[in-house]
Amino acid sequence: MLPYLFFLITVLLVIGIAVAVRRQSRITQETASEAERARDQKIYTESTKIVEAAVEATVAESLAAKARDPRLASMTQEDLAYEVLKGCYDPEIPLNVVDLGLIYEVKVLRESVNVKMSMTSPMCPSHVAIGEDIKSKLSEAGFPTPKVEVVWEPAWSPQRISEEGKKILGI
Repeated sequence: MLPYLFFLITVLLVIGIAVAVRRQSRITQETASEAERARDQKIYTESTKIVEAAVEATVAESLAAKARDPRLASMTQEDLAYEVLKGCYDPEIPLNVVDLGLIYEVKVLRESVNVKMSMTSPMCPSHVAIGEDIKSKLSEAGFPTPKVEVVWEPAWSPQRISEEGKKILGI
């Protein structure tokens, strides 16, 4: 019986608060003068303009930060694809797939981008996720129809890790 009474009191309290808030908002709207409403509208419009200007400035800064590196303009399409692939990481090793030596070949064709890669192990549980990440990043960068082929010949070995990768891993 006590839980029902507690529930009933809670429901009545919530209903009472809702009715009071509704009544107060109606009274406030009725008593506000036309001048007060115009002032509130002016303040709202000004604050909206300030927020929009701040958002535009943030977007402009973000775009400036992502501006293309001048050296990218002189790169081949394959080199640009490799740069994009440096943003793809093996989730088990804190190193991108290029420096890890997993990418064996990239061919940029008119209608597709073909990537041949390997995994650190045939039992790699992340091979699907890595392949999908590669496709996603290449598509986002504007490369047409990325295709990923996992190859096992030649087998991957730690010697394929780049010098920069070895420094990162402390090897």
